[in-house]
Amino acid sequence: MVFEKLTRPLCDSFPLLLGCVLILSGFSASAETPDFRDLSRRIREQADSVDRLRDALGRHHIELVEPLYGLARIQLSANRFEEAKANADRALQIVRWTQGLESERQFPHLELIVGIEIARGDWDNVEDKLKHYTALLGQKYHGDAQTRLGHMLWLANTHAQGARADTNKRRAYHLMQATRVSEIAVQYAQARRLTLTPVYPKLLFAVSRAYDMENEGIRERGSVSYRLRELAPGTHILEERKVAITKRYQFGREKLLMMRSAIRDSEHFDDEALLASEIYLAAWSSKYEEAADFSAALDRIKQFALERGLNHEQVNKALQQINQVTPHRLVLNFGILKQSVQASGD
Repeated sequence: MVFEKLTRPLCDSFPLLLGCVLILSGFSASAETPDFRDLSRRIREQADSVDRLRDALGRHHIELVEPLYGLARIQLSANRFEEAKANADRALQIVRWTQGLESERQFPHLELIVGIEIARGDWDNVEDKLKHYTALLGQKYHGDAQTRLGHMLWLANTHAQGARADTNKRRAYHLMQATRVSEIAVQYAQARRLTLTPVYPKLLFAVSRAYDMENEGIRERGSVSYRLRELAPGTHILEERKVAITKRYQFGREKLLMMRSAIRDSEHFDDEALLASEIYLAAWSSKYEEAADFSAALDRIKQFALERGLNHEQVNKALQQINQVTPHRLVLNFGILKQSVQASGD
C-alpha cells in the first residue's frame, strides 16, 4: 500500500496534502479580483508619460520602448486587450527599427504579445508567433547563454499552457514541444556549465512536468495518445501504452533527482528549497503509485526534518505553500524556515 508509511507521526497528514500537491497537474492558483479603478488610473498616468516622451523625442525613439511595454502590461491586467496589443506591437517595431530584426531585446516584447493573444484565447495567432519565436531563439540568437535559458524556459512553459488551453488538434504538438524544448534547454545548460544557476532546477522541473503531461495524454487514448506513442512520425508503429507511461515516469523522476542535486549544490538555494525538491519527488512517486520510490522519498523527508530540527507543522506548511503554485512554474523559496527561526527567537 503506497500510503502505509504516511501513518508515521511526522507525516500523518501527508495523504491529503500530497494528493493536492500531485506534481504538475494538481496545483491550484489563487485568483485575485483586479482593482479596475486603480488600473484605469495607472493606465492614464502611464499613457500620459508615453505621450510626453513621444512629443519630446519622436514616435520612434528607443526610450519609448520601456514605457510602452509597461503600459501594455497594465492594459493586459485590465483586460483591455486591443489597446495592450497595439502598444506591445508598437514597442516591438521600435526595437526592430532601431536595433535590428534579430535584436535580443525583442524577446520580452514577443513574450508579452503572446501573453495577450493567450488571454484573448486566440491560439491560431499564438501558434504562428511561437514558431517565429522558436526560430529566432534557435537560429538567430545574439544574447548571453543564461538569458537564453530563461527564454527557453518561457517557451516550454507556454507550450505546457497550450497543451491545456489550446484545441485538441494541437495538443500533441504542444506536449511534444514542451518536452523537446525543456530537454534541449537542460542539455544546453550542461554544455555551457550553467548547472548552478537559479534557472537550471526550473528547467529540470519543466522536463518532468512535460513527461507527466504526456502521460496524461497517453492514458486518455485517442489521437493524442496515438501521436505521442508513435515511434517515428508517419510509421504508424506505436509503443505499448504501459511501456510508454513507465518510461516517462522514469525520465521524469530522473530529472527531479537531478533537480534535487542541483539545488543542493547551488549557493542560490537554501534548506527550504531542498525540502521542496524532496516533496516534489514524493508527490511524483505517489502519483504513479511507485511504492518503493515513494517510501524512499518519505524517508529522506523525515531524515531532512530531523537533521534541520523541523517539526511536523513546518513540513506541512511547506506542502501547503507548494499547493498554491500554478502548474507552470516551480516554487523553491517560500520563507517558512526563516519565519520559524525568527518566531522561535533564534
